[in-house]
Amino acid sequence: MSKDMKNVNNWHWVDKNCINWARTYFENELSNVSAEANGSTVKTLAVTNVTGDVDVNQRKGKIITIFDVAITITFEGKTADGTDVNGRIEIPEVAHDTDIEDYVFDVTIDADSNAKQPIRDLIRKDLAPLLRNKLEKFAGDLIRVHGKDVQVDSDFSKPSTPVSSSGTSTPIPSTVKANNISTTFSGAAAVNTTTLEESIEMQASARDVYDVLLNQAKVQAWTRSNKSTIEPKVGAKFSFFDGNVTGEIKELVQDKKIVQNWRLGSWPAGHYSTVTLDISQNTDSTVIKFKQEGVPIGEQDITRQNWSNYYWTEIKRTFGYGATF
Repeated sequence: MSKDMKNVNNWHWVDKNCINWARTYFENELSNVSAEANGSTVKTLAVTNVTGDVDVNQRKGKIITIFDVAITITFEGKTADGTDVNGRIEIPEVAHDTDIEDYVFDVTIDADSNAKQPIRDLIRKDLAPLLRNKLEKFAGDLIRVHGKDVQVDSDFSKPSTPVSSSGTSTPIPSTVKANNISTTFSGAAAVNTTTLEESIEMQASARDVYDVLLNQAKVQAWTRSNKSTIEPKVGAKFSFFDGNVTGEIKELVQDKKIVQNWRLGSWPAGHYSTVTLDISQNTDSTVIKFKQEGVPIGEQDITRQNWSNYYWTEIKRTFGYGATF
């Protein structure tokens, strides 16, 4: 993230997903670690797999780390009698709530035999403590590098509020498509409408993206207001930005799809658009395919601007979903 974010009243949480940074960190720290004893030698080669979750959070004014990962490391060694040994070390749980001494190092040796036992002993007695020392520094380094991105910045002490078409803000040019002009009816009044479409990429899992759009505490963080309300169930009403955005959830597919009735307060009374968010996860990011049907003609630029400035930009800034580490 490019700057520190404000966490409203230091009460709700701001978090940053750091799993990609952690993979690079472990590769740098846990590769080329060596030990030697009684004529036998062993050295780690590469970190081949890191799976799990790594986050830095600010909650109630305190910066904390939450992580739980499994790590696989390859190694090579040579016994005192010249036998070459290769294999892997699996650490099934490196976690914020697990004592460093409780970390387990499971050793698998290729084509194992009694002649290779000295390498297994060397890993257990000498190499594993070196790896523990490296892992013990992880939480502190994580906070040192990323803690500033979830700290309070007094410049963001005021809630963000979308502008209406009656405001003075100048719409921002956008590549978002606006098409399919049609007419809908709100009560007795006909409303000419159009459709907005866009694709938004988030550096987060589909589950995290789905959650950040529906979890009330997280919504209150990125809208900068503890008055924002939402509930992750069909039929639930929501209200953001002091009531300037309101609507109702019409359809939910866990981690994949959200459909809402949605309106700005400046729109004709009783008129709602339909917002569809199709969420699909790629290898290292998630794409939201956004479609909004029923936007009143003349409101499309302001609506487009508000989605960009007050939804996507704020979510990326608050939770670190816009950066690649």
